[in-house]
Amino acid sequence: MTEDAPATESTRVHFAADIFDIDAIKRAAYRLSDKLIVEIAPVTDGIDCVLRATTAKQNLSSLETEFRNHVLDYDLRARIAKETEPLRNLVLSLAFSKTGLQPHNRPPR
Repeated sequence: MTEDAPATESTRVHFAADIFDIDAIKRAAYRLSDKLIVEIAPVTDGIDCVLRATTAKQNLSSLETEFRNHVLDYDLRARIAKETEPLRNLVLSLAFSKTGLQPHNRPPR
């Protein structure tokens, strides 16, 4: 096998569905798609991912760590976005209300 050939070694990573969102797992898999082949499968108690490096020269253990970190990062970003959505919408509505783009109860001329 050449160094550029896909690796045959694989590892299985399990994520509990009540802790991690499938969207975070998909985003992490896409982010690392140049280095990692990820097969995602739902199981009764969560989500299993089979990881394989795209080339034999890559270290699967370090890629697994990087994948887990990206899953955590995307999951936390989504939760923070959800928690702060009302505040962001308030700030945006206040900012746009001061633009003068829409009339404020002005009588027609």
